[in-house]
Amino acid sequence: MLDTEIAHAQLNSKLEVTIGISTDADPDTAIAQAAGLAGRGLGSVNPDFALVVTAGRAARDAVGSLREVLGQISVAGGAATLLLTDNGPSNQGALVVCVANADGAASGVTATAGRDIHEAGQAAARLMLAGWPFRARYPRGLAFAFARPGGDDTAQTFLAAWRDFMGPKMRTICTVLGGVTYGRGAAHPLASVASIEAPYASGIGYTDATPADGVTPTAETLAHGAADAMLTAVKRLEGRPARLVLAIESVSRQRMLGSACSREWASMRSLLDEGTPCVGWVAEHVAAYGRGVQPTGAPGALVVVTLGDTPR
Repeated sequence: MLDTEIAHAQLNSKLEVTIGISTDADPDTAIAQAAGLAGRGLGSVNPDFALVVTAGRAARDAVGSLREVLGQISVAGGAATLLLTDNGPSNQGALVVCVANADGAASGVTATAGRDIHEAGQAAARLMLAGWPFRARYPRGLAFAFARPGGDDTAQTFLAAWRDFMGPKMRTICTVLGGVTYGRGAAHPLASVASIEAPYASGIGYTDATPADGVTPTAETLAHGAADAMLTAVKRLEGRPARLVLAIESVSRQRMLGSACSREWASMRSLLDEGTPCVGWVAEHVAAYGRGVQPTGAPGALVVVTLGDTPR
């Protein structure tokens, strides 16, 4: 039997996305500080859910730390290796992304357990769909999944199980963490998922470090690949401004880059307006499913995600 919490909400307003970052060494304190920054960015608007990603030690009570600041909203996320920001990578602290839906959009957040990640992925999809009674047969939107490690194919396994129920129109990114996922429901969730069902403009760009002709990519090649991934994700918005840009990178890619990490970030950031929020994190593995992107087990993966307004 699954012990899980799932929350769904609708808000009659425009899409709002805000970000808060704290580098405090205590992860629970960092979450509270980052939540305060993100909440102030929303003003009087109540967020529907939040993504919480920490670096360094795992939080003792991520959900409780956030709710003390923002109230009883739902949380998905987990403990990553590094946070990526315009000030460089950070090995401690917290990132909080708050999302308030536009009119006609529904959000869902769940944390699920199971015998394995395949079962947890199926359970997450079933619960999400059960909360959308007026959904289309195949809901359209964007989802963020966080999974505990279970092997090199954990992300692909989750995405296959999730897509069996959710269908092909829900673009989904799965981050495989080094350990803890955050969310209420299962005592030790294998998967924590937040998704939005809405016709928002969104895009996914992907690159990896697969050797070409047996030659391992150089740092310069990796930076060019990251820029191409960003360009692909931005183009999917078809001219609409990005409300959020996330770059999610694998640990193996960070190792390959070494001291050139800042060069890769600069290559991606140069394709965005200065005021566009762009953050990210580094985790064990990352994979995605969506328009033009198929989940693979290639080394050195990087996924770029963009979210914009609903097409008029």
